[in-house]
Amino acid sequence: MKCLIVLPCYNEEENVESLIYKIDQFLNHFIQYEIVAINDGSRDHTGDLLKHLSNNYPIMIKEHIENRGLSEALRTGLKAALQYSSDEDFIVTMDSDNTHDPKYILPMLESGRSGADIVIGSRYVSKGKQLNVSPHRVLLSRSINLLIRKIVKLPVRDVTSGYRCFKAFVLRRLREKLGKEFLTSKGFEVSLELLIKTFWCCSKVKEIPITLDYGKKKGKSKMRLIPTINSYIIALMKIKDWKEQLVVAS
Repeated sequence: MKCLIVLPCYNEEENVESLIYKIDQFLNHFIQYEIVAINDGSRDHTGDLLKHLSNNYPIMIKEHIENRGLSEALRTGLKAALQYSSDEDFIVTMDSDNTHDPKYILPMLESGRSGADIVIGSRYVSKGKQLNVSPHRVLLSRSINLLIRKIVKLPVRDVTSGYRCFKAFVLRRLREKLGKEFLTSKGFEVSLELLIKTFWCCSKVKEIPITLDYGKKKGKSKMRLIPTINSYIIALMKIKDWKEQLVVAS
């Protein structure tokens, strides 16, 4: 059993080295792991830094010549992770800006071993929290979470968290079932699409508490408020279509 970590990277030269060091610190000697780093058209030295780090850490680098956005980076990373994983392996998705602390990966894996198909690093369960987040982002996150939970009836409090651990066979089964419709979103809502579709694919979901600290991130945020709101509005409009894709594929 091994863990593959899908790590989309766009202009993260200030963050990625310390993040990969921490991933190795928490996982080395405990589980075999590999990082699938997607350099998504970075205009800084992220690509060069990843190549340098790959000399000392188990990193598989996938290059996008131009910036394609989170949705394409996630698709590229998941495709590679599934190609190099077996059914008993785990695939973790996380941000590369140091807001997702790697110390939670092992507890996620433990929850997966205990029966959960999807494990979510959650800010909104008991003992979970977020720090150094602007009030408008907190309001947006909580509002979107509440709305989506009501519509989809997801037994999850933090549906917008991108810090997740999946059993590889669950993602493989979903991709085989949907083919080109595996992930269709074009924006930040791709993480929501992935969660909803895997949940609908008869998966057991569990949340573990995490602390999300935006104060650890260096550089500017990649998330823009208005485009993010628009992407979730688009996602809400597509939920029925996603459901129909699974029905047709069954």
